[in-house]
Amino acid sequence: MSVARRRWGLRARLIALVLAVAAVALVAVDVILPLNVRSAMVADRDRSLTGVVSSLPRFLRINPVSLAQITSSNPLRGEIGWTVVSAEGIGQVMVRPARDPNGNPAVGQNPPTAAPDTVRDGSGSSAQYRILAVRTTDDGVRSTGYLVAWSPLDDVTTTMRQLIFLELLVTGVLLVLLGFLASLIIRRELRPLEAMANTADDIAGGELDRRVAPGDPSTEVGRLGTAFNGMLDGIGGLLIEQQRNEARVRQFVADASHELRTPVAAVRGYSELYRAGMLPTEAAVAKAMDRMGFEARRMGGLVEDLLTLIKADAERTMEHEPVDLAQLLVGVVDDAAVIDDARTWRLAGTARPTIVVGDRLRLHQLFANLLSNVRTHTPPGSTATVSVLPGQHEVAVTVTDDGPGVSDEALPRLFDRFFRADESRSRGNGGSGLGLSIVAAIVRSHGGRILASHAAGRGLAMTVVFPRPVGTAAVPVTGYSDGSGEVLALGVTTGPIDISGEPPMTGAARPAAVQPASPRPGAHPSDLV
Repeated sequence: MSVARRRWGLRARLIALVLAVAAVALVAVDVILPLNVRSAMVADRDRSLTGVVSSLPRFLRINPVSLAQITSSNPLRGEIGWTVVSAEGIGQVMVRPARDPNGNPAVGQNPPTAAPDTVRDGSGSSAQYRILAVRTTDDGVRSTGYLVAWSPLDDVTTTMRQLIFLELLVTGVLLVLLGFLASLIIRRELRPLEAMANTADDIAGGELDRRVAPGDPSTEVGRLGTAFNGMLDGIGGLLIEQQRNEARVRQFVADASHELRTPVAAVRGYSELYRAGMLPTEAAVAKAMDRMGFEARRMGGLVEDLLTLIKADAERTMEHEPVDLAQLLVGVVDDAAVIDDARTWRLAGTARPTIVVGDRLRLHQLFANLLSNVRTHTPPGSTATVSVLPGQHEVAVTVTDDGPGVSDEALPRLFDRFFRADESRSRGNGGSGLGLSIVAAIVRSHGGRILASHAAGRGLAMTVVFPRPVGTAAVPVTGYSDGSGEVLALGVTTGPIDISGEPPMTGAARPAAVQPASPRPGAHPSDLV
């Protein structure tokens, strides 16, 4: 059974790396410095030997006294010895230095005469010597041997040993001190990383609200801490959004099941009554068939709304084209006036084209649903106003009514699926609760946004904001005449869009009232939803 080898942590690896680099550098110094010092000391000794040999007189009577006199004038007089080598190659020490009274270098039969050389002790000890020889002659003609000057290197060896010992001692102390300091500094610098690791462990254990102290943002670790916190915030937001989506999906499925259960139960109930023979008369059967048809149509409408909502959520890559909102809204308001002559429908700000990019059919469905919502939730005699406010970068369309409005609690939930502001309203009269959800989905698919607010005075205001096409210039300020010679402004043409309340109806926007008309043959409110 193999045991996995434990890998070093980041701190241990960093400390080991620092110590390894420092050790290599110190070892290099420990090697190079003694070699250079020894070379310098030996070179100095060679210069002394060369000077001694060069100062010998041409004719010298070789004896201990004369050699001692020559040595006494040299700075290394206590470190110079002399050996005579006969023509037969026999060497004899004539003068020994004062600090090496037993010195006996092995000069050999042909000692060096050109440059000093290193030899060992003739007695077999570990001592070393530097030697330099000069030939001796008889009357300047016949060679009689060599006169060898030598100097022991025991002081150089001792100095090298002391230097190496000192270097090793200093190297060890420096490595220990460097390791200690590196451990402290690296531990301090890596403390945020340890905190991040502990925080990650806690987060993995379920503490999603944990964060780390980012530290100095000018350092890499500080930036990492800031990025780590940002990543956790993003992940936390995604998790929260995922939980919300899951809860929304569960609620959506539950609401859809609840909404479909009623018509299905009604159809099943009438069919079982018919099968059991509890509908004895033709009138009872006709009434049951009528109710079954109504519930089937309502169930079909609910399914169509669900499909529309799903398509609107998925159609982020639909084919878009330039659409004139002014022209489109004129048609939507005309349809609403034909369908319902019990309410007054007004249109403002459509005297000139207002171009957005989108799907014409979806945009028509969007505003038709908003006007259908007005028909459903306002009493007869109410007035609905559709206003177009083109801005420099955005276009706002506001649908306001003077109906009863909604409460402050219901306002944020108007675009929730299957939400009804008035729970007492029947499903037959109150719709499926998906109309405004479809509106919001269509707006999102066009890159816009929708806002619900209380209208000025009373009623409800729905504001849809679309981005203007890229490259489209702001609408220029123009005017029109109402027949009296006075020129009236058409609307806001530059600057931000004011969606804080009900749009102005005079001066800044021309109200285009649509006169009540009789319903078209076959027209029904369901035609626009």
